[in-house]
Amino acid sequence: MEQTRQQTKRQTHPINQKKILEVAFWGTVIWGIIRMMFAYFSFTPYGVEKFSRPFYGPVGEDSYKGIFVGFLFLFVCVYLATAIFAFMLSERKNWSLGIVYGIALFLVFGLFFRMQHWKLDTFSTELAWFISIGVFIGMSMTAEQIDQE
Repeated sequence: MEQTRQQTKRQTHPINQKKILEVAFWGTVIWGIIRMMFAYFSFTPYGVEKFSRPFYGPVGEDSYKGIFVGFLFLFVCVYLATAIFAFMLSERKNWSLGIVYGIALFLVFGLFFRMQHWKLDTFSTELAWFISIGVFIGMSMTAEQIDQE
């Protein structure tokens, strides 16, 4: 009887780095383009180039170099967010944790970009963007965890 329980008990396997890298790459491409569209249509003042501000300052962020570095920095952020979710939350096999994770990422981002001064359109756009990327990460990592079983 005990052996049957142990056999039916599922083991969790760590998600490999290649999958985390793949999710981070596509998350950066898709949500980077979405962020650029949001900024182009003036839903938010924070385009991809704003991620390069720590490196080039406000003057250099609007150049092609600033956009490229912004994408690279966004990739690093999405990679870290994906890795954290994969190692801490994917074992729960609940993709809806991505919603909560996206809200947590939004709050961290909002602290750095002074969200208390945002207008409602910026607030709602950023919240939707972060929830959607959190759901993308959550669903991708949860699906990968389930596929490994």
